Formats: sequence, C-alpha cells, structure tokens
Amino acid sequence: MNNWQKTAEVLKNGGVVIIPSDSSYGIAALAANQKAVKRLYRIKAREPEKPSLLIVGSTDQARELVEFTPLAEDLAKKYWPGGLTLVLKAKNKDLPHQLYGTDHTTPHLRGEHALTLAVRLPDKKELQDLALKVGPFILPSANFTGEKPPFSPEELDKRLIDAVDFFLDEPTDDNPPSTLVDATGENPCILRQGSVKISSLSFRA
Repeated sequence: MNNWQKTAEVLKNGGVVIIPSDSSYGIAALAANQKAVKRLYRIKAREPEKPSLLIVGSTDQARELVEFTPLAEDLAKKYWPGGLTLVLKAKNKDLPHQLYGTDHTTPHLRGEHALTLAVRLPDKKELQDLALKVGPFILPSANFTGEKPPFSPEELDKRLIDAVDFFLDEPTDDNPPSTLVDATGENPCILRQGSVKISSLSFRA
C-alpha cells in the first residue's frame, strides 16, 4: 500500500490527513462526513462560519454537487483541471453546514439566499484520483487559522501533524493558491486572484 492508498483508507474511515496539493500542504477530510469535517475545523481552529472548498476528481463529480451556469461551463472548459475554484449554487444540500456559503450576487426575496459550494478540479493527478476513489473532500491549507500556508515540511506546525491521523510526506507542487470565482451570474465575480488570472471583463453574457 503506497502513501496515497493509505490516505484514501484513512479518509474513508473518517480520518483527517495532511497531504501535498498543487499549491501548499492541505488538511483533508471527506466532505460528506460530518464528524470528520467538524474535527478538521477544530484541529485547524477554523472559523465555523467559513466555508471550505471541495476537491473533485472530475467535472461530472462537480456536477453532482453544484448547478453549472453557462459561465461556469466556459470557465471549467478553459481552466479545469487547474488552479480555479468555482463558487456555484449547491445542488447537494446534505453536506455539513460549515461547507456552504450563500449567494449574495443575485436578488432574493425577504433576504433569503441560495446555498453555494466552492468546487475545484485540480491538475494534480493524485488529488483527482483520491477524490474519485473516496468522494469529494475539503482541503484548506494545513496551518492554524491566521498563519501562513506551509509549502515545505519544515513549515508545517508539528502540533498540527500530531493532531491528524496521517501525514503524507511528499513534496507539494508549490503553486500559488487557486483563483476563487463566483460563477453564479453571467459574468465572473473575482473573490480571490490566485494562480489562474481571470478578469471580470473576460466573459460577457
């Protein structure tokens, strides 16, 4: 059993792991496992109201989670797999509540907001294969809230390593964090510029 196979087993059993991503090290838990997600948030000291992006292994897997808009179709076709995270209206409403954001870009009656999820298909094949094997998983950076993301093992806080069930000690791809785009509307709303450079004027209805 190699390290990625062991990671899959730990995740399937409800564990929390630290793994190398296409940017920094990330801390992962299965998105569908409420206890694992709650434990990850506690370990990382992550704000409970702060959503986490979901890693998927294919566009089809993403379609099971979110409603693709024409804009999202265009962006995914151009930038997936890669360093682009898409925020879209949630199709799957059964995941832990911490993972959902709300759509504030379109008007809603009586202050109601649609639930959103942030999804990404990475270009790192090991992450794709892992998501296809175990299901979508969350992957915030492997640091305590407020600290810098670690790009080398030396930058990882030993307390964090001790708190998880497995640390996959392999190099990261050392890329910048993903670009975060709200694609619920007709034009992209850039929430965070990252490794993929997108202009809000790049796409028109």
